[in-house]
Amino acid sequence: MKTRAFGKIIVFMVALIFCFGFTAFGATEVNVYVDSEKVEFDVYPVIENGRILVPMRGVFEKLGAVVDWNKNISEVVIKDSNNEIEMILGKDKVMVNGEIKTIDVPTRMINSRTFAPLRFVSENLGHTVKWDQNTNSVYITRSYTANPSQNMVMTVGSKENLVALLEYNSELYNYIWSGRGIAIDAVMEDKAAVEVPEAAQGLEAADRSDTNNQVEGVQEGDIIKNDGKYIYINTISGLKIIDSNPVNPKIIATINVPENTSISEIFTIGGKLAVIGQNNYFHMMNYDKSEAEARIMPPRYYDDRTNVLIYNIENIEKPVLEKEYLFDGNYLSGRAIEDKLYLISTKYLNYRYDLYYKEEMDIPLPYYTDVITNTKYEFGYDEIKYFPNYIDSRYMYTIGIDLADNLSRPDVDVYLGGSDAIYVSKNNMYAAIADYSYDSTMLQAELYSPGYTSCTVVYKFNLNKGNIDVVSQGRVPGTIINQFSMDEHEGMFRISTTTGEIWQNTSKNNIYILDEKLKTIGILEGLAPGERIYSTRFAGDRVYMVTYRQVDPLYVIDTSNPEKPVVEGMLKIPGYSTYLHMVDENHILGFGFDTQESSWGGTINGGMKLSLFDVTDADKPKEIHTETIGKAGTYSEALSNHKALMFLSSKGLMAFPVNVVGDNYKTEFSGAYLYNIDNKSFSFKNKISHMDDDMYSYGYEVRRVICINDYIYSLSDNKMQVHSIENNKKVSELIIKQ
Repeated sequence: MKTRAFGKIIVFMVALIFCFGFTAFGATEVNVYVDSEKVEFDVYPVIENGRILVPMRGVFEKLGAVVDWNKNISEVVIKDSNNEIEMILGKDKVMVNGEIKTIDVPTRMINSRTFAPLRFVSENLGHTVKWDQNTNSVYITRSYTANPSQNMVMTVGSKENLVALLEYNSELYNYIWSGRGIAIDAVMEDKAAVEVPEAAQGLEAADRSDTNNQVEGVQEGDIIKNDGKYIYINTISGLKIIDSNPVNPKIIATINVPENTSISEIFTIGGKLAVIGQNNYFHMMNYDKSEAEARIMPPRYYDDRTNVLIYNIENIEKPVLEKEYLFDGNYLSGRAIEDKLYLISTKYLNYRYDLYYKEEMDIPLPYYTDVITNTKYEFGYDEIKYFPNYIDSRYMYTIGIDLADNLSRPDVDVYLGGSDAIYVSKNNMYAAIADYSYDSTMLQAELYSPGYTSCTVVYKFNLNKGNIDVVSQGRVPGTIINQFSMDEHEGMFRISTTTGEIWQNTSKNNIYILDEKLKTIGILEGLAPGERIYSTRFAGDRVYMVTYRQVDPLYVIDTSNPEKPVVEGMLKIPGYSTYLHMVDENHILGFGFDTQESSWGGTINGGMKLSLFDVTDADKPKEIHTETIGKAGTYSEALSNHKALMFLSSKGLMAFPVNVVGDNYKTEFSGAYLYNIDNKSFSFKNKISHMDDDMYSYGYEVRRVICINDYIYSLSDNKMQVHSIENNKKVSELIIKQ
């Protein structure tokens, strides 16, 4: 027993001697000079594999950099006015200005001190390094000029780089969302001739409503489309094509999509019907039942796939499938411009799942499949691009499809990163990407726990004949709420953001104007402190912004001088608007909620509120008409999805689905409300329900309302009703569920 104990002591002493021996052997008298001034070290530098490692702070702070240590993720951050270097302890992959690079000697922890490679860090901060072997000295000459601009888009290049990028992102993402690092205050060519099929004839003659698109001439997808003669709608019983004859409507075709495809949106483009859906492939888990020990089964997993189906509808009763693709990931959004379809899908990469269950990372390469030809196109590591300073582990696919050319392949690019909102003009697409930047000015809640401020990175893509190409990159402080936070006007890009946190009373709201290269040229910051943006609408040289905390300030902002945007006027009223719709150039319609003061001094939502604003005098905007529908709990999809609003100015009509709640949160009505509207007021015209005796029935909730000529069509999953605009009477009814 004594012999065994004595042996353990001997082993421990040998190990201890070895540790001290390594440090003593590695340490050396290396002199380091910054602009001829000698740097004094309290701990000697270390030489390893011919590389000099120095204590993290001394030299780099003399070079004008801020050096921080994140104990939570074992990461060094070295940042100056032009550059940022991130180095995870012991890793040979580092991030320099968001670009992954390889070093031959990683950052080390020696005797509780962090050592970093001197030459690599100094040169990547833009300084010149020279080694004098005769005097064992390093001479660093500081550079006072900014480094050349970083590359806008990088290429992954290898599996090792891909894994490293995901690791850096995953560590930072989990650190930020654990609450430690969240910032609390942030100081065309002509269209090809296409024969118009019978399905689209009479399009101009028909006085009809269209999808409520953000940008004129840029079609957004929806669950319903109509061409003035036929209605295309996705329902729980399938995708139906309906003859819109008001007296005798009928289903003339049901389009059969793959059994496991769930339709998200549809587009009508000339003689084509584009169907975008989600098609998920589930994997079977292998489980060895012979193992005796109890095990917790890992979660069932599946591949997310975006299914794109293009049908020729020249023979409206027998649509023909011409193209079908499966793109990896979840469908984000799409637009149709003339006969070109542009889409974005994103694929989440479950980095931590693979890391936990597998010894070696198995990250799938991106791909897409041409289903018609049964051809799979896979992207290699040298084809995967990435945006520096991304903040999520996703593949993002940009997809351009030329619907006029049946023989063409889609233009597909894959980026490591992701977007949650896009804005599309006729010539450009802008993808907004949430990002977090290390902020050395923030007070740390605990030692070695640095803070990060939120910002939005915007990538501009040129849309050209079905091709999508990155052309510029910009960055603004804060975060956006949706696609209406962005706009393109006279070649400039405008964006509204909120910085800080409303719950900590540090929030502020801002407008930024960027030029064609996405360089910021105009700034308006600090609006409505303590509130956040609930809705924004850009119209010509003006911006309308609604912020809210206890009252609803409507701001009218003039951007006619893009370098000096200014607030022209402001109106404070109870409640707030979540969506703003332009009635004309001087009148805005707001959809939102009425609010009431609570017993504890705060505010709570009441019923759904409609407000008509007159902004003819921008200095003095006025609320000229208002109406509240129902009480607390009343909701319309139009509050969160602009496509649910039918607005037809030629007839002075608007309609939207609504679920009206009364006292004690009891539903009083489920259906749609129809209004007459002009630029002076609006008035209730009719309400339409597909439910008998106001009894709630699943599948009969009105989802969309459209107008064709003199008739209003309301559609639910199970039924369509046609009402006369003239007298509000029901003309016909069609059972859709068959």
